[in-house]
Amino acid sequence: MSQDSTISDLEIRIAFLEDQIDVLNSEVVSLNRDHDKLREELRALANLVKPLIEQASQLGGVNDSSPPPHY
Repeated sequence: MSQDSTISDLEIRIAFLEDQIDVLNSEVVSLNRDHDKLREELRALANLVKPLIEQASQLGGVNDSSPPPHY
């Protein structure tokens, strides 16, 4: 292979790798956005469920610390 051909091949590979890095970076940003959104939704759901659990325990609900009946 000539030196010009080798340099051209390396330039093509670098361009491809740079494009792949951009695509992967975009995906990471998107995943981080989704992760943050899911974390907020989980926090909101926990805030909704906690009062219900406390209310059930005050009304004589099942004590979760006791073992199940088959033990």
